[in-house]
Amino acid sequence: MRQKTDHRPLLLLDRDGTLIYEADYPADPKKVKLFPGVPQALRRLKKAGFRIAVVTNQSGVGRGLFTLQQMKRVNARLLALLKQQKSPIDGLYWCPHAPQKRCACRKPRLGMVRQASNALGVPWKNSISVGDRWSDVMLGQRTGGQGVLVLTGYGKFFLKDHQGVRPDHVAKTFAKAAAWILRQRKESKL
Repeated sequence: MRQKTDHRPLLLLDRDGTLIYEADYPADPKKVKLFPGVPQALRRLKKAGFRIAVVTNQSGVGRGLFTLQQMKRVNARLLALLKQQKSPIDGLYWCPHAPQKRCACRKPRLGMVRQASNALGVPWKNSISVGDRWSDVMLGQRTGGQGVLVLTGYGKFFLKDHQGVRPDHVAKTFAKAAAWILRQRKESKL
């Protein structure tokens, strides 16, 4: 029997520097801290009908800076914090490869997007991606959707060094990015 496709929009979120404070190659779950406004913004997005997937490049594993187990503990801590705040997400996907591996899953390639789409039963085309790096912006744009740059984490650096990438929107924080996404959604339904 064929699985019914869920047509709710897919929102792709970066982890480090977007939802949680940037900590160059985070390996200690005790240091995971959500940015202010993240839980509330996630709840508003879920209420508006978005399916939410965190997609994160974790090249520290491939570079030998921390183990896969350490990365999984950091992910588990993030999920626990979101659950405590009643802001669960629909899925969390990661790429553990170093950039030189040229894998299919490393952002801005679409491997993690397809994985999330298959697992959640939602189409991946025209997704919105939010993050603090150009790879996050490009990810949403490569789906035919939008890429939003947040100025937390490395966002301010990447805004100055745009390398020809133009975000669809620039927001000071994830909460402000969520407000913009919700306004866009409301306006498109008018």
